[in-house]
Amino acid sequence: MLRRLMAAALAATGLAAAGLAAAPAHAAPAKPPACDPGYCFTVDVKLDRAPAVGQTATLTVGVTAKEDLPNATTIIELPETLRWVRPPAGLAHAPATIGRSPVDRASRTERARRGTPVRYEGIVTAVAPGPASIRVQARDGRPGPGSEGLAYLTIGERSSVFGMPPDDRGPRAQAPATSGTWEDDTCVQGRVKHIRAEDGAVRGVPGIRVTAFDADGDGPDRLGATFTDDAGDYQVCFPGADEDGTGQDVYIEVSSANDYWEIVKPGDGTDYAVRSDVRQDVPRGSALSVIDYEAAPGSPAEGAFRIFTAAHETWTAYTGWLNQPGNECWKPGEASCRKVTVIWAPDRVVPVSYYCPGAYGTDCSKRFEIHLDASVALSKMTVAHELGHFIMDYAYDGMPPYDASCDEHYVKDETTPACAWTEGWADWVAVQTYDDTHLRWGPTDPAIDIESPTWFSEGWFDGTDVEGRVAGALLDLADSGPRDEKYWDVGGLGPAGVVAAFRKAPADDIDQFLGGLSAQDKVLAEQVLFQNAIRNTRYEDLFDRKIAHWPSNEHLLPVFPTTAGKWSVVATVASPPNGANVDLYTYPVDHAKVPLASSDGTASNADFIAVQPASDDDVYVAHAASDVDYQEYALEVAEAPDGDLQKGTPQEISMGADRLVEIRTARIEQGEPATFIATPRDGQDVDLFVMAPDANRWGMPRSAARRSTSGGPNKAERITIADPKVTGVYAVIVIRKSGEGNLLLTHT
Repeated sequence: MLRRLMAAALAATGLAAAGLAAAPAHAAPAKPPACDPGYCFTVDVKLDRAPAVGQTATLTVGVTAKEDLPNATTIIELPETLRWVRPPAGLAHAPATIGRSPVDRASRTERARRGTPVRYEGIVTAVAPGPASIRVQARDGRPGPGSEGLAYLTIGERSSVFGMPPDDRGPRAQAPATSGTWEDDTCVQGRVKHIRAEDGAVRGVPGIRVTAFDADGDGPDRLGATFTDDAGDYQVCFPGADEDGTGQDVYIEVSSANDYWEIVKPGDGTDYAVRSDVRQDVPRGSALSVIDYEAAPGSPAEGAFRIFTAAHETWTAYTGWLNQPGNECWKPGEASCRKVTVIWAPDRVVPVSYYCPGAYGTDCSKRFEIHLDASVALSKMTVAHELGHFIMDYAYDGMPPYDASCDEHYVKDETTPACAWTEGWADWVAVQTYDDTHLRWGPTDPAIDIESPTWFSEGWFDGTDVEGRVAGALLDLADSGPRDEKYWDVGGLGPAGVVAAFRKAPADDIDQFLGGLSAQDKVLAEQVLFQNAIRNTRYEDLFDRKIAHWPSNEHLLPVFPTTAGKWSVVATVASPPNGANVDLYTYPVDHAKVPLASSDGTASNADFIAVQPASDDDVYVAHAASDVDYQEYALEVAEAPDGDLQKGTPQEISMGADRLVEIRTARIEQGEPATFIATPRDGQDVDLFVMAPDANRWGMPRSAARRSTSGGPNKAERITIADPKVTGVYAVIVIRKSGEGNLLLTHT
């Protein structure tokens, strides 16, 4: 029976493909700049010399926009080791802080002309020895990353060099010869620390290698090694007696590697290794000696530790989502787990950080490499994003087909389904790792909300080829509770459920990913994909006397069945009623009849369409539209019960706050007067309508009905038909405007 024909069945019968996208056409988003954030400028930064302490140098910054941009902002940051002697003209500057590192931040916003360089020149002086990173960013007014430029030098008291200082680790110590008579009777402990970029908190570095050495005069002896725990704490134990009978003179070396990832320098591929001061004569037999190490602010080690910690946070999150306790590999079941190599240096500019799925000339020397720009030391989510690519490559034993449109991509823009899946997955890994709703870059980059965008969100494109839509859908599939949005955000699988589906089989796009879900979860996923504007049409079932609340203008097709021989009515109104006006459009799903519209024009007045009795069951679409996108509306369908409203036999009807429309029928003979009265019992306000049958029409809008004009809260509504022109079964329709309770419906 058609009464049982629900929305899922409509798609199965092919009606979904029969041109039923009846939602009114909606304007495309305002055209953004053709360039994507991060790709809109070229930035050149030059110092004419590397100044030692007390010396000056001329800083020249050139910014060139790739197209006309109305709001182009240039930001120049000086570290605390440098100071302006003469700042660039036209830039306002003020002190700021990144982590706990002071910077002087100068900026200017102006209109940029395509291909026309803007040049800034100033004079700086070196005021203290140490690393000095002059960071320049150019950006337009949109959220997302900016275009970066960098000048990096190491300042000395008497001379300075561009780039990092030479590696001073010297020869690596070897493990001492073992002896059966020695015992590990002495321990040192401590914490490896760094300062977080985002909030300045001191944080331990988890999972990093710590090696203890004895600083003997003829060269260091390796005493033992371990890895820090999740808090950054370590303990290394060793034989406590030195060769001269005193305690060991101990220092630790911290190096940026473990069994699952490593942070290395470009060129020689060596890890970042730093040494503590020496603790002389560690007492033999003691475990109380503490040797901490904290990366110096602005040092290469600080940046490496930040990246290393972000990798650990991503690894901890993802291996937890694998839901296989005790398995620490990125890919369960591997006899030898792959290690991902992260290539980074504080003086290395990479136009766009990237992952290498294979060897590609000079850009990628081997597979499972990540290349990061210097600025990524300030962007933990970028680390997690690139690790998301590594996870996909490792889990799938290959990446989805490459497309040139992915060379430059932006969260809100169209690329291809494969690119959107690859980048959207990586975006999700980054945002989900930090249990966030926004994709974040550096400290001056506006974040992008991934959770909230839906239909008509400003600046967003729609479909399977938009990476931000894919990332948002994955977030909604995973989240639940307070994070659930009002409409169609019904996932609740948790990150583990998303990862389980991701690992079922390699996917080239989000539709293939859905193949890893159970049938029940696919039903939820289709709602989530509609919420995130990936699916462009959705059917929803309307059930008799069950009000529904949805937002207007998206491509939603609510459907309801009718029964042969019975009146039905479908009604809608803005919810709350003081919102923007909502109009109603109704038509059979097979488009066999001309669509009807009801448009009263007043937001607080419900529009409705009454469907006349027919000889066959049928299914109809009821679509609500408004001048305001995403205006919420209430929608309800009601079918007349068996039996007519008899003269002199009132019927008591209950209409709670969750009701909008009610319908009864009454037979009226031509020329015989009839009166209908709706009397509120509980102070509510209702409207009363009577619809005459019309053999030439399948349905009629509100404007075709007779309406009571007395009206008002707690007032009886009355309609008298003094001279009925048609014999037949009339529809008596009640609209609840406010209040709730019982009412008495009378036919006299």
